[in-house]
Amino acid sequence: MLDVLGADQPWEVPDGWLEGVRGRLREWADDPDGLRPGAFPDFADGTPAAVWLVHQVAPLLTGWIPVLQGPYADISAVLTRDFYRPSVRFAGAGHVVRVGPIDWPLLAVSGARGFNEAGRLQALQLSRDVVSMFVGAEPMAVRAQALTAAFDRVLGDREAVRMHTAADYDTILQFWRTAVLSDAERAVLPELGGATAALHYSLESLRDAHAKLSAVLADDDGLDFARLLARLIRATGLSGQPAAVGQILGVAGWDVEHALADLRGAFDTQVWLKRNTEWLARAIGQDQQVLARAWAAAATRVSVHLAGVLEKGPWPEPEVPDLGAFFQLLNRERLAPAETTETVEPTVITLPELHPAAETQPTPEPAVETTPEPVPDEPELPEPVTPVDDALAELESLIGLESIKEAVRRMVAEIKTNQRRKELGLPTQDRARHMVFVGKPGTAKTTIARLLARIYLQLGVLEKGHVVEVDRSDLVGSGVGTTAPLTAAKFREALGGVLFVDEAYTLVPENQPGDYGLEAVATLLKMMEDHRDDVVVIVAGYHREMQRFLESNPGLASRFPKLLSFNEYDTDQLVDIFALQAQQKGMIHTPQVLEKVRRIIPAAPRGHNFGNGRFIRNVLEEAISNQATRLALRDPDSLTERDLREILPEDVKPAASMRAEDYLLNRPGT
Repeated sequence: MLDVLGADQPWEVPDGWLEGVRGRLREWADDPDGLRPGAFPDFADGTPAAVWLVHQVAPLLTGWIPVLQGPYADISAVLTRDFYRPSVRFAGAGHVVRVGPIDWPLLAVSGARGFNEAGRLQALQLSRDVVSMFVGAEPMAVRAQALTAAFDRVLGDREAVRMHTAADYDTILQFWRTAVLSDAERAVLPELGGATAALHYSLESLRDAHAKLSAVLADDDGLDFARLLARLIRATGLSGQPAAVGQILGVAGWDVEHALADLRGAFDTQVWLKRNTEWLARAIGQDQQVLARAWAAAATRVSVHLAGVLEKGPWPEPEVPDLGAFFQLLNRERLAPAETTETVEPTVITLPELHPAAETQPTPEPAVETTPEPVPDEPELPEPVTPVDDALAELESLIGLESIKEAVRRMVAEIKTNQRRKELGLPTQDRARHMVFVGKPGTAKTTIARLLARIYLQLGVLEKGHVVEVDRSDLVGSGVGTTAPLTAAKFREALGGVLFVDEAYTLVPENQPGDYGLEAVATLLKMMEDHRDDVVVIVAGYHREMQRFLESNPGLASRFPKLLSFNEYDTDQLVDIFALQAQQKGMIHTPQVLEKVRRIIPAAPRGHNFGNGRFIRNVLEEAISNQATRLALRDPDSLTERDLREILPEDVKPAASMRAEDYLLNRPGT
């Protein structure tokens, strides 16, 4: 049995599965062309890289910082027993908490960085082959499937393969963090987004688990999330809230600080751990094992983060929560039915099949004569989408952008909390609302700016909620003394709303110290200070260029406290955007149309100037234009509503007006 604490229940490991994996490892060992970079510590001489990699990734495929318990808790050693020669072995049915580097799926790729191109390609393929062995193993399946799909996309893309065989590892890692995974895959592999993303996931999973369990069974202390986190911080041996935690929590971090202040001189770790175990015991006793397991798994992850284990810090002592006591509770509950003095014959329950009639038939209802509805000749056309008035609801309806949506939710929560504090006469934690948007073209930066203006209007933060969109040509004059008045006029036009400066980095071109754009920046800074509550300024552009822009003036970075990074859309998201935009325009289509759209989208990695959502908008507009051309050949009186609304596969073609650079497959980062 392998019990992964984050799962709903233990997994009875099939003997056939174990032997299948071990057999595949022996095949790799017998392959004379197998990758063997050298000796691996604690492994027999000649062990292939595949065996070592299985040993590393198998437990981590069950979850981020997983807790494993049972006879197969050391699943790595169980699978690699023919090769593994450790000085100390894990024995019995205890529990193990596994921690790995945040880039663990790329261990083989990282280890092969000094190889030739053929060796690096072999390491990439091996990574995929090892992970794919676990897609049928229940506790590992979700993460294994996500990684296998990601590796398949990389291996199927010539430019991506070239990067993995020629680029430095930092470039490869950044590519995986920003371009390889879909939103759904990022959700199950949060650590691949980096240390901050991993910590954010761990905190949010604990917040969610605590809310769900507390809703069913309040703990003795009636702890909300802030007070729970404060106790975890103290139990881990820290005196204060780590800076990384505070940055993720935002304004909620102040609640944690207050909770920590309340605990000074009045907190006993052992007493709290005992009460916590009693709370979890009551949850198990009330048949809430699933919620209790999720809470314990999430709390363990957070305590490991807090202790700094990922940065080579010491293991949390004592362990929080008390996993030994918790697993005793689970095992006691699991064995409880067998604790009886009577001999009970095993009961075999046979479930009825779905299609034959069951032995007990329901009482039939009296027959009622009905008039059959006429069968239409074709399906009813869907109604065109009605525009949404609620800006927050419209935000949630957008495709992808999960990190952006979460950031906006936090901003809204901060505003509402401050408004309530102000009503009660409490001090507020107001911060400047100016922002930096970084990302490639067509990633919805302008869309989010417009939605933010409407959201701030709904919340009463902005008076008008309009957006004034400008670029260098709107702010910079052609001669001395003309720039400041232009910039000031545009700023005043935006009062009560949002000033959105697109491609803001063009205001400070490189190696041109006397450029008039510098005067525009200075004017903006002065007016932002004079009208900090009357307007929100958003500057946008590419990542690298915006970093240079912020470094060009000592006052810029401090004026823009929040940065939102807009990721490129993956192919599935781009297809979904086409479907959504078509629906918004009242158009209908078949699945074959979406497949045609998919074939038109360039494969990742895409060029620096690829248009993302803008590219899809051009494809849709071109399809509607092609549809109109096709229908113009028919008698207008013969056209039905379906004819006028339906896009056919033959209408979908690369947009004639599309820029050539949308098709350039440049190396990432160029």
